[in-house]
Order: sequence, then C-alpha cells, then structure tokens
Amino acid sequence: MNSSAPTTSSRALKATIHFLPYFLTPPSANNLSNLLSLCIFLGCLSLTFKGPLPAVVRIVLFVVAAYYGHPLVTSNHDVPHRMVSAGIWFSGALSLLKVFDVCIVSLWDKEPPRWVHKGKLVLLPETPFARFVYAWDLFTTNRGSSWWEGYSWDWAPKYIALYSPPVRSRLANTARGLVWTAFLYLAIDVCETVNELETWDITHPHPVLTLSLPKQLLYSFSICMTTCLGIATSHALFTTLFVALGSSPRAWVPPFPQNPFAATSLQDFWSNRWHHYFKRPVERAAVPIMMLFPQRWPWSTRRVIRALIIFGMQTFLHLHLVARIFHVRKSETEWRFIDESTLVFFLLQPAGLLVEREVLVPLTKSIFPHSIGTRTWIARVWAWAWLLWTGRYWADVWVRSGMWNPGEGYLGWSPIRGLLFGHWFLV
Repeated sequence: MNSSAPTTSSRALKATIHFLPYFLTPPSANNLSNLLSLCIFLGCLSLTFKGPLPAVVRIVLFVVAAYYGHPLVTSNHDVPHRMVSAGIWFSGALSLLKVFDVCIVSLWDKEPPRWVHKGKLVLLPETPFARFVYAWDLFTTNRGSSWWEGYSWDWAPKYIALYSPPVRSRLANTARGLVWTAFLYLAIDVCETVNELETWDITHPHPVLTLSLPKQLLYSFSICMTTCLGIATSHALFTTLFVALGSSPRAWVPPFPQNPFAATSLQDFWSNRWHHYFKRPVERAAVPIMMLFPQRWPWSTRRVIRALIIFGMQTFLHLHLVARIFHVRKSETEWRFIDESTLVFFLLQPAGLLVEREVLVPLTKSIFPHSIGTRTWIARVWAWAWLLWTGRYWADVWVRSGMWNPGEGYLGWSPIRGLLFGHWFLV
C-alpha cells in the first residue's frame, strides 16, 4: 500500500495543477506576460499626470510591449496541454489589446477614466499613494467594477454601476463561494463526461456537423456550457479568494458571465450576458478606425459600421486563436489562418442580430402590440435557437482542435467519471 501512495499523491497533485494551468506555463511566457502587465500598469499610472510627457511615455510603453510581448500570441510554446496554450494566447492577446487601449487610444480621450462614487465623478488622484491605487484598480478591472465598496468606473455598463449585491458577511460570502465553485466544477464534469461519450476523429473537417441533428444540438449546447462554466468557475474561485482576503464583494459581482441563460434576445446575449474579456478592449481598438468615417454620416450608419468592425475584430482574434494555438499540425506547411467553421460561426452572429432587429422585433410588435412578455419570450427562444444552431460550427472547431481529446479538458480529476467508469484521474 505504501508503494502506491506516492503514485496516488503525485496524480492528485498533477490533477490539481491541471485545474490551475498557470503553474504549467513556461517561465519564458510568464516573463513576457509580466512585462506586458508592467507596461499596462505604468500606462494607467501615467494617466494621472498632465502634459505631453506622459503621452510620450505611453507611446514608448506601447512600442516596448508590442515588440517584446508579441511572441505570446505569435509563437508556439512547449506546454503539456492545449488548454495551457489557449491560456497563454488569451493572456497575451488581452494584454496587448489593453496596452493599445491605455497607451494609444487614450491619446484621443478628452480626459482619463474616472471613478464614480455614489453617482458622482471622483477627481483624479494627486498624491503618490492615490495614483498607485488608481492605476492598480484600472489595471485590474475588466468590466468597470472596482476593488473598493461603492466605486465603479465611468465607462462601466449599467448592470455593473447599478448592481447592488446581497448583504452578507465576509464569512457567508466565502462559504457561498466555495459551494458555488464546487457546483460549477461538477457541472463541467457532467459536460466533459457527455463529450467523451463520442469517439472523435479530429482529422475530419466536420466531426459534429456529420452527426445526427439531436447529437449536433447536444454538442452545440455542450460547447456553450463548457465555455461558460469554465469562465464562471475561474471567476468564482478568484471571487471567493479575494473577498476572503478583504476585497469588496461588489468588485466581483454580478457573476461572470452575467447569467447568459436569462438573455432576453440575441442582442442582449452578446451585449450584456456573455463574457466581456474582450468587449472593452475591442471597442476601444475600434475608436481610431471609426475616425476614418466622417462624423456627418448618420448615427445609425456609424453604429452599424462600428458593430461590423467590432465583430470583425472578434472574428480575427478567434481565427488567430484557432490557427496559432489549437490546430494540430504535422508540418508548418499545413498551417492555415482561415478556418471555415470559425469564420461561419462569427459572421453568422451579426447576421442574426440584423434579422432580429429588422424582422423579428417589428413582426412581434405588430402581432403582439400589447404583450411585452410574449415578445420577450419569442425573442428569448429565437436567441437560443440561433445560438444552438450556429454553435454547431464552433463545436466542430473545438473537436478538430483536439480540445475534447482525453486529458485536454478543464479538469484533471473527475468524480463523475470516477464513479461511472473508474476514471478518477484524467491526467
């Protein structure tokens, strides 16, 4: 028995580390990520100073970050799992976009981002400590929330600025967070168990679309769920940790993603409900591009152009993700940037939004002019029908990328597969 104990312990440690892939990231990638983080933080700090010199500093920071940080998204890294590769790319892409926002797009801003406290704008900090706090809060925020109770950023969406979390003690918040994290972990395990019921051929161009329609919809739902649950579990884990250490619970709520199953329309899903990791960075990156279009053009026209630019950027990012990180390539000559399934999925989303706005909304208003509830439910059913139908293409991408291969999921230890099949450890 003693001889087997080290093996079991090492497998348990390996399974735990698999769930926390940061520890599997090579030092070279961590060093580049830390450099980008430093550039972002210094850029945020420079926003508290006036005059031309801080602007010059931000431009220099951007050049340094772009030159030294691009290997995070353009190079292949020697890592044991595809999920770790995805994390490296994700961290690099998000950091580079944020550097561009803070250091370049800010040059066109009339004033830097400001805190909002009790509905009023807070003056920019002037003391060294206050500047540091400002820079740290801006550097770490993604949705416009703040580490400090009662504060948010002036660019935060309404659901963040107006959200009032339930009043609980810090201990109750921590206990609830632990229970919620455990529930999300089990939910991921259910989805990954379902995914492994199929024997996948990752060399097939359409491994999901060639299945029966019920199976296509099942795996389309599964890819939506695993993505959502993976993000939510990480968020719940960090929420529990940082609230326990003293952070304001308001800084970490509403949950992330923002209750996507409550979306009242396709527009509501993409604008308010889905994860917003890339939302603000991409919207900010669109600012210089929108300057190419005359201000005298109608607002509705500019709005459509802006939406197309944003979806175009999102499509480019995911094409790059699939091409650079996920594809299993036998030789460099097989490298392709344009992945048809990725392209179809992301180009269909603005098409669905257009159909919803120009056809579904006017039609339901004419048929049910006095029943907002009925119109909402029709829009809700439409949204999920559209997402399930188009999600089949993204499921194809995920399978072909090898992300549903054994040992490539989010989890390293599976209570469900352990009980059903005896497969407790997956890595």
